[in-house]
Amino acid sequence: METATQPEDLARVAGVRARLADLVEPAPSPAEVALVLRLLRSFAAKAPLAADELVRLMHAGDPGPVRDHAHSLKGSAANLGAAELAELCSQVEDAARGGVVTGPGRIADRLLAATDGTVRAVRALTLEYERLL
Repeated sequence: METATQPEDLARVAGVRARLADLVEPAPSPAEVALVLRLLRSFAAKAPLAADELVRLMHAGDPGPVRDHAHSLKGSAANLGAAELAELCSQVEDAARGGVVTGPGRIADRLLAATDGTVRAVRALTLEYERLL
């Protein structure tokens, strides 16, 4: 399993950890740990697929689906404290809301890299929370 070892991944871990600290007590109950694990595992499973689909939609060039998908992924990322990924999705969403689909080249590469890094961070935190059970 991948671990978060790059400096940017460590920053992602810190962002997600801070958000989780807002959601649960410092010494989380078993129910809180279970909830956090469901959130983390769900994000790790779904975010790469969502990012791939967003890039595919960007290539297709229809602003409506791009806007909607970027909005959804932005919300998931923001709810988990993944600020970088949320910001990239926000940029794509805002452009699509204006009727412009951002060229999928550089922004897509950044979005996929941010998703991969965030998933590594989420997996590292998943291991930490699993140890609490």
